[in-house]
Amino acid sequence: MRASAVLRSVICRTLAVALAAFAVLSAVIPVPAFAADSDQQVKTVRVGWLINNEGFQDGTPGERLSGWGYDYLQTLSYYTPGWQYEYVSGTFTELMDMLEAGEIDLMPNISYSEERAQKLLFSSNPEGAERYYIYAKPDRDDLAKGDPQALQGLTIGCNSGVMQTFVGQQWLANEGITCTYREYDGGSMLFDALANDEVDAVIMNDTISSPDASPMFYVGSSDYYFAVPKSRPDLMNDINAAMTAIARVNPRYNDEVKANYSAQNSGSSSLTGPERSWLKANDNTITIGYLKTNSPTARKMTTAKWKGRSPRLQRRCTTSLALRLQQ
Repeated sequence: MRASAVLRSVICRTLAVALAAFAVLSAVIPVPAFAADSDQQVKTVRVGWLINNEGFQDGTPGERLSGWGYDYLQTLSYYTPGWQYEYVSGTFTELMDMLEAGEIDLMPNISYSEERAQKLLFSSNPEGAERYYIYAKPDRDDLAKGDPQALQGLTIGCNSGVMQTFVGQQWLANEGITCTYREYDGGSMLFDALANDEVDAVIMNDTISSPDASPMFYVGSSDYYFAVPKSRPDLMNDINAAMTAIARVNPRYNDEVKANYSAQNSGSSSLTGPERSWLKANDNTITIGYLKTNSPTARKMTTAKWKGRSPRLQRRCTTSLALRLQQ
């Protein structure tokens, strides 16, 4: 028998013996429920998942999830060994009731108040800051003038039990505005109601927005935090340690994770009244100039033909707005 054949035979027998021994050991030694690469036992954390909040929490649990709120939770779990999320859907009011009752374990993006602090634990550091606005359709030129009295007598949509509603209604009362309020579940439903002319304006934070809604009046702001029931100080200890670790790695993480979804919360992309008037007076035509030697941003091909990143972007923008482009 050749030496190479003998060597192969020895290797095969050795592997067979090793695999057999491993199988026996696996059968008699139980496998505990521990996190990978950790001696800490898996800890299931039930997280509130807000419905109708595109940009912040997108999707339905059990399916594909996304949004900057989801991304933040994933980063948090990297620094909390053993955590395993279980998402529970509901409206804000439903989830807050469940959180206070201990039926879920964690809610992100919760504004602090003394009343809430009597029932909940808040993270030592804020998860971020949100600004509150009264949004309206871009063609509401009466509101675009910036006079709060133009809101007098209007129907304004809002969410129930959330900080922006408290702050917005207080701002309106301070301005002497009397209006009718109509409540909806979820930020996306607010903007749908605005688009369908069910309301004249909505009170909402800058967590999510709509390309067809313009922020007309700034009414206030506040920090928001992770919140857990008072019965779960163990989770809050994990959260505080994780948030400190995240800040040490990237002090700007809170702002950057939200900015990744800026398309959903950047405000309106619609034209204002003065902009529409200007276009009408100019036959719906805009003239754009390019630098001749600015490749690949723009380069001239023929007398009337330009190519490059900038001309392509300009053409897409003008097409979506039904404009004529003159180069």
